[in-house]
Amino acid sequence: MESKLQLYNRVLSTRDELSEEFVRGACDSIQRKILLMEEFRLATRIGLYSSFGSEVRTDLLFKEGDKNRKELYYPTFTPEGAGAAYYRTMNLGELEPGMHGKLEPTDKQSKLRDVSYLNALIVPGVVFDLKGGRIGFGKGFYDSCLAEFSGDRIALAYDFQVVSQLPVAVAGKKVDWIVTEERIIRC
Repeated sequence: MESKLQLYNRVLSTRDELSEEFVRGACDSIQRKILLMEEFRLATRIGLYSSFGSEVRTDLLFKEGDKNRKELYYPTFTPEGAGAAYYRTMNLGELEPGMHGKLEPTDKQSKLRDVSYLNALIVPGVVFDLKGGRIGFGKGFYDSCLAEFSGDRIALAYDFQVVSQLPVAVAGKKVDWIVTEERIIRC
């Protein structure tokens, strides 16, 4: 069995080598699946993320959520291990390059006091297992949010990012759903 680091490096390398055509098609398929999920349709307050590099995109979720009058929130990341703060985002143009160049809201927007106010939290990751375990980038940005959050935790991933079992036990809260271009996994 691969070590956690080997698995992380292999999957991230594969993800970073995807063609733009594949990414565009897979992201469209993943987002359309989520739009049909009851967990998304019934949610009125949703935490999204701004994709970075080869991460699964969320722009269609924002567009459709906004059209359906949902409150949409994006994270601003704090120093390692301190987690993220979510801000109400009315327009993707409000997002500016933040830590590591990832687009983030600014303090000009309304800050969410408690992540538990959200109904659904959409999160990225590098590798997931079928039980909802998650390996992220290792900075701990989403760990505290997932630990505090009691609503629906939905991960977006390409199908090759899902493995049957992670090589080590994952501490903290797991995701409830993993949506890929091939399937929707209830963890």
